[in-house]
Amino acid sequence: MAAKNPSYFQSIPLQQIIEQKELRLHLYIFQQWSKGPRQNQQIMTNLQLPNQCGLSTVNDWPIRDGPGHNADIVARGRGLHFGTAIDEADYFHSFVIIFTDERFKGSSLQVLGTSKASSPDGEWAITGGTGEFAFAQGVVAHKMFGRDHASCFRELHIRVLCLAFPKPVLVTKIGPWGGHGGKEFDIPELVPQHLESVTIRSGVVIDSIAFSYVNQAGKKQTLGPWGGDGELSDTITFAPLEIVKEVSGTTGTFGGDTVVTSLTFVTNVRTYGPFGKPSGAAFSVPLMDTSVVGFFVRAGRLVNAIGVYVRPSVQNY
Repeated sequence: MAAKNPSYFQSIPLQQIIEQKELRLHLYIFQQWSKGPRQNQQIMTNLQLPNQCGLSTVNDWPIRDGPGHNADIVARGRGLHFGTAIDEADYFHSFVIIFTDERFKGSSLQVLGTSKASSPDGEWAITGGTGEFAFAQGVVAHKMFGRDHASCFRELHIRVLCLAFPKPVLVTKIGPWGGHGGKEFDIPELVPQHLESVTIRSGVVIDSIAFSYVNQAGKKQTLGPWGGDGELSDTITFAPLEIVKEVSGTTGTFGGDTVVTSLTFVTNVRTYGPFGKPSGAAFSVPLMDTSVVGFFVRAGRLVNAIGVYVRPSVQNY
């Protein structure tokens, strides 16, 4: 019996926010079937049926950014087209638009559809893509703007929806400050994007910390409490545009261990704290173009040490 989770399969949570963007392209396909330097398609099989039914042709069409032969080639239309009807000239197209210009080089669009000799204008479907067109869906409206005995030329209006994966914002760890007692507690792989709330339990020192944040997949995460119970519990809920610009506090000896004795949070709106009783050595993390989005600690029955995660501020992102 096959394993439930074979080694070639992996299911993971969404790692970051996905956006959708629409791209519009205005291009021209140049189709040349007569032999010569500009020939760009070749018949492979011909069943000699009415209306070229069964005719199969491989194509490598130049796609230009303008309607003339002097326009720049920005892509190639590489694939196949077939005669698919006996009662009329009807062709099925399956080809990839492979971009060769600097802007979209390495990206492609997969195109499927039909065209009729009796009504050459129509639409083809975009069923996928790669590179900048990853997971593409859309439509290609094509219109014949020139034809002779050896060639035809189509104007393309392309509308395509693609998934956009914003670059993950780098998050930096600063600290910790305090002692080496207790156990390490840290944020898992899905890194924070925005700090939503902090809960501090304290008395004469910081007993525990808990916090919630939105990760880069847009999901809320809650961690903690890390530490023990304290006399007082204070929860700070930050406004949507409120960011923590500074964390400061003190560390000192309590019960024979070095612990965090106080904490203060400064945002772009106000100051919260101090929590605990300031005593011992002071530390401070003043930030200019970054903001605090999470914490990591060493903790047992108290918070022995604390550090912060910082990232570029929202207004600079």
